[in-house]
Amino acid sequence: MDIRRPGPVISVFGSSRITPDTPYYQQAHTLGALLAEAGFVVCNGGYDGAMGAVSRGARERGGYTIGITMDLFRNRQPNAWLSEVRRTETLFRRLEELILPADGYVVLHGGAGTLTELCLVWSLVLTRILDVRPIILLGKPWHHVLDTLVTYLDVLPGDLDVLQVTATPEDAVAALKAAIWRRKEKENK
Repeated sequence: MDIRRPGPVISVFGSSRITPDTPYYQQAHTLGALLAEAGFVVCNGGYDGAMGAVSRGARERGGYTIGITMDLFRNRQPNAWLSEVRRTETLFRRLEELILPADGYVVLHGGAGTLTELCLVWSLVLTRILDVRPIILLGKPWHHVLDTLVTYLDVLPGDLDVLQVTATPEDAVAALKAAIWRRKEKENK
């Protein structure tokens, strides 16, 4: 399904458990603000934690935000900083709505759900089900996660080429802008 939007969509994955008093919340808030300033639409799972923080940062800077929620979580309310809420029936449909329309992805600190979202996007790009889109992992701890995956799973070093670890929200947005502009230039040739 095509999302009608004012700019390229960046899906952001992260923990729903973080709270405003944590550095991870502040990082997500800053990321949202910078994405909005750069002209990106912020898409996320629509609830609290990192999703609320990135949505809040984007909306406070005049950005457009999309939250993809699901029927399974009817007892949870979408965060207050969404421009648009799209409710899905199943987890798989939610993942599809988060992944397919996006022009790029940023993966924040998170848990099993965040790791699932990263691995699904990564696998779809590696198998060429999705064309190559920037997958940005925000934060130095991601280096350790990737090292562990290479050490203990059947991950080839070339598989990591589609992932980029950045240290700051500013670096993440710069990497997205560069990758998306390169992709647009190729499409226009």
